[in-house]
Amino acid sequence: MVASYQEFMAQGSVEHFPSGQKNAQHHNTMTLSKLFRRPRIDQSPERMERLKKMLSESKTGRQTLEFLEQKGSEMIFEPMKYYGYFSPDKNLVALNPKMSDEDLAVTFVHEVRHAWQDSQMKTTDPKSNPRSFLVNGFLIEADACAAEVMYAHEMREKNPKIWDAHQKSGYAPMSTEFEKTFNETGDTEKARESALLKWYDLKVKRSYGDTYVKYMAYIARALKKQKEMEPQYLSTNKSTQKMVDKLCVDYDKKPFMTDGKKLETPEKLFINEEQAKKLSKALIPYMAKYNRTPEKLGLPQITVVRPDGTKTTCDMIMQQVKDEQKLNNALKAMNNKNQGR
Repeated sequence: MVASYQEFMAQGSVEHFPSGQKNAQHHNTMTLSKLFRRPRIDQSPERMERLKKMLSESKTGRQTLEFLEQKGSEMIFEPMKYYGYFSPDKNLVALNPKMSDEDLAVTFVHEVRHAWQDSQMKTTDPKSNPRSFLVNGFLIEADACAAEVMYAHEMREKNPKIWDAHQKSGYAPMSTEFEKTFNETGDTEKARESALLKWYDLKVKRSYGDTYVKYMAYIARALKKQKEMEPQYLSTNKSTQKMVDKLCVDYDKKPFMTDGKKLETPEKLFINEEQAKKLSKALIPYMAKYNRTPEKLGLPQITVVRPDGTKTTCDMIMQQVKDEQKLNNALKAMNNKNQGR
């Protein structure tokens, strides 16, 4: 049985990145005096109420709280390596109490946006072909980040610390792009779209690409081992436009992005060469077993960026991997023949 994306992530075989950056890992020896000076981590109900009050001071924050209440989800504090996460299985949002109130308010908006996305359409679906899986995977994260930028913008004057906290994070280019577009147009929808598209330029995109590739490779290897055919996995080509129509709207159902083609350009739909080779090696035997073509999997539409900056496509990388495998097999056969003499 092929695992769902959530089950795959829960196995702990890959890095989990629900929201934000990892906390710095300190391995220095701590003296007893330093230990006693460490501030107490506040996980009190009073702090949770304080966070809810901060969220209620903006339209996006209020709508986020209202959605979570409608969904019947729970908010909890949980020490972790990350800012927070949303668990669809447990129907809860967990926040890291070690983080500042400002960081947690932004994280809350981000994670509940993921919950909202799940209510609109099935995300990270193992039936999607690689092109669709990558488009959808990148979009759901870019959209969640754009939602937190919207909240930070609304709170910029009411609580500047929230804006400052976002500007100090690795996602600052998104909020900067939002303000640039907003100052030029006065249109929050256009600004939100600009912020969403800016996500694709961030370094964090690589880590998402790594995990999506690992997941698809995991499915391909699992299917190769199965005796019964499961043609639905990795083969469904989903419409990018439908993804945009479903997800790129605010809580009032007002669209802030309407052109799905913007997510299919080489500047948005790309992985690196290492990721493409890893995916190709897993897909080749799966494709042979289930008679899949690169076109069926959408590989020609996935751009691959080499270390030197030049670009190709995933189907071309796959052909390169096939040629290398043939050459290696030929060399092995030749060596075995020579050893036999």
